[in-house]
Amino acid sequence: MLSSVADQLRGSRTLMADRNFSLLMGGQVVSQIGENLNRVALFWFVYLYSHRVTDMVIVGILQTLPPLLFGWLNGVLLDRHSKKWIMIGVDLARGVLVLLIPLLFFFHLLSLPLLYVLVFVIATMSGVFGPALYSAIPLIVEKPLLLSANALMQTTGQIGLLAGPLLGGVLAALWNPSGEMAINAATFFASAAFLLFMKVPETPSRARGFHGRGIAAEVREGIRFVFDPCQKLVGPFFFMALYGLVTGPMNILLLVLSRHVLNRGAQGFGELISAFGIGMLISSLLLTVYRPKNIVSFVVGGYSLAGILFLAIGEVDSLPLDILLFAFWGAAVSIVNPLSQTLIGHIAPPHLLARVMTVMSIGFLLGIILGMLLFPTLIPRIGIPDVFETMGLTLLIPVSWILARGLLKQRGSLGRTLSEND
Repeated sequence: MLSSVADQLRGSRTLMADRNFSLLMGGQVVSQIGENLNRVALFWFVYLYSHRVTDMVIVGILQTLPPLLFGWLNGVLLDRHSKKWIMIGVDLARGVLVLLIPLLFFFHLLSLPLLYVLVFVIATMSGVFGPALYSAIPLIVEKPLLLSANALMQTTGQIGLLAGPLLGGVLAALWNPSGEMAINAATFFASAAFLLFMKVPETPSRARGFHGRGIAAEVREGIRFVFDPCQKLVGPFFFMALYGLVTGPMNILLLVLSRHVLNRGAQGFGELISAFGIGMLISSLLLTVYRPKNIVSFVVGGYSLAGILFLAIGEVDSLPLDILLFAFWGAAVSIVNPLSQTLIGHIAPPHLLARVMTVMSIGFLLGIILGMLLFPTLIPRIGIPDVFETMGLTLLIPVSWILARGLLKQRGSLGRTLSEND
C-alpha cells in the first residue's frame, strides 16, 4: 500500500515536471476559474431578470444540449485533426462569444432570447473542448501515469469550482453579472495562450478525408466499442450517466436552497458550490496518490455515501452544516470521472480515443438533461428538502442493484443445493 502511494506520488511529480502536461493543466486552471465564475453570473442574471426557475432550467439545458446533438460528429473530427489547434480555436471562439454578453448588456441590447442563443453557441464550442482535452492526455502521458494525470486534470475543474463561484458570489453583490462575464472571456484567451506552446502528437487517422458514409461508419465504430461487453465500458457509461443526473441540476438546486431555505442569496450560493468544489478537489487529489484495486466497488461505495449524505441534506436547514455535507458529498460522488477517463485511456486505441470519449460524454449529458428536467421541476410540488432526499435514494440504486443480484445468486445457489439433496 505505502509503496503504491509512493509510486503514485513520484508519478505526479513527473507529470508536473512535464512541459506539455503543465501547459495543458495551467491553461485549464485559468479557464475553469473563469468558466465557473461565469456560471454563477449567468444563472444569477437569469434569475434576477425573470425570477423563474423555468428560465434557469432552459439555460442549463441549452448549455448541455449542443454536445448531445453534435457530440457524435465531434469525436470523428477530433480523431482526424489536431487536438491542440481545435482546443485553441474553441477557446478563442468562446472568449469572443462570452465577451459579447457584457457588450450587449452595456448597450442595453441583451435580452433573454438573445442570451439563450449565445448560451447555445458557446455550449456548442465547449462541447468540443472536453473530449479534445481528455483524448489529448493519453497522447502526452504514459499509461502507468494516466490515473494520476486524469485526477490532476480534474483538480483544475475543482479549483475552478472552488474559486469561481466564491469570487462570483462576492462580485455579484458588488457588480452586475455581465461584468463578471468579461473576466470569463479573458480567461479563455489566457487558456489559448497556454495551449499555443504545447505539443500533442498527431493520431494516425488524421490523414483520412471527409466523406458522409465514412463519418457515419466511424461514429458507429465508436459506439460499438463502448457497448461491446468485452471492453468493460458499459458499467462506466451508466456510472457517468448517473453522475450527470445528480450533478447537472446542482447549480439551480443550490441557488434555490440558498435563497429560499437558508436565506443567504448569491453569497450563500457561492459558498455552497465552493464547498462542493472543495470535496471534489480532495477526491481528485486522493486519486493522484491512490489507485483502487476494484474500480466498480470503489465507485459504488462513493455513490452510496453520496446518497446517504443527500438524505441528511434534505433534513438540514443550517448553512454551516450544509457546507460541510456538500464538501463530503462532492468528495464521494466525483471519483467516477477520473476513474472512467483512465479506463478509457487504457482500453481505447489512439485512433478511437476521441470517439470513445464522446460516446461516454453523451451518457453523462443525457443524465444532465434528465436531471435538469426532473429535479428542479419537482421543487414546487414536493419542496427542496424532499428533492434532495429523492436524489439521495437515486444514488443508492447501484448498491441496491448489486445487493439484489447477490441475493438472487444466493437464492439460486440454495435452490440448486436443495434440489441436489432431494
